[in-house]
Amino acid sequence: MEKINYLLPEESAEMTLNQVKSLRQIEGRLRKLFGLKNYQEVMPPSFEYTQLYTALESNGKTFNQEKMFQFINHEGQSITLRYDFTLPLVRLYSQIKDSTSARYSYFGKIFRKEKRHKGRSTENYQIGIELFGESADKSELEILSLALQVIEQLGLNKTVFEIGSAKFFQRLCNLADGSTELLTELLLKKDLSGLNAFIEKNNFSKELRELLKEIFITNELSRLENLVTNTKDDVLISSFKQLKEFSEKLSMIKPIIIDLGMVPKMDYYTDLMFKAYSSAANQPILSGGRYDQLLSNFQEEAVAIGFCCHMDTILKALERQELEEDND
Repeated sequence: MEKINYLLPEESAEMTLNQVKSLRQIEGRLRKLFGLKNYQEVMPPSFEYTQLYTALESNGKTFNQEKMFQFINHEGQSITLRYDFTLPLVRLYSQIKDSTSARYSYFGKIFRKEKRHKGRSTENYQIGIELFGESADKSELEILSLALQVIEQLGLNKTVFEIGSAKFFQRLCNLADGSTELLTELLLKKDLSGLNAFIEKNNFSKELRELLKEIFITNELSRLENLVTNTKDDVLISSFKQLKEFSEKLSMIKPIIIDLGMVPKMDYYTDLMFKAYSSAANQPILSGGRYDQLLSNFQEEAVAIGFCCHMDTILKALERQELEEDND
């Protein structure tokens, strides 16, 4: 009798018993928190028509179809395993909207093809919320404040919270004059030496050169403000002013770092972006932002903002943190 191979497929990810226990505990705390804030839990389908992702555009881009798990259903139509939660919830909001605003929470997996040698899984568990239809200022402060409260519920000791602006990033790319891909790569990798070489090869203004040279190494608000103001660029200045206001309003909860080199994780982010990190993880534990443009694809005009917790990263960070504490 041939021996059966019980190894998991490359695409699979299996949680340990301790990880499942920790996940359910965190889920319980966050369900309670979201419920107190009037976020209704929803369960989007595991499959969507592929067209939901490929037909929608944001900032002139579509979703990466190569990363989607696609199938042909019994009707001969292309369907896709859930690529993210945001688009299905945008669709839901546009279909059942019965008021000017809506608050949703979700708990579940997304599926994206990833290269295994990068240490990423193709199935990832997420917990998140989305807020639709409130005023911009109110929704941004509510979501940022709630994100900070969520971080406190995760059980991680050393965390940092960073905010950035998709508008600021897009303006930098425009000023880079045709070098968007290279600048994006340098900012993503926080490659200081590569960025300096990039600056020297381009005929940027003195003020833009100074800003780019210090974009990774300066966290002091007054210095950042001077660098941005000196560019005399309205978009850069207004975007920074907004980030500064958020930092000042939320600093009572947790210190906020302004990252002017933050690159949008998703193409649909249009304004505020934010990420949280743990010293026990090399990937963000939480990320989010505003994505108003997506709603226009459904003939809706409203402020939309949300975030998700990357639970696989969080659970591994908790294990690493526990090991470090045991070794101390």
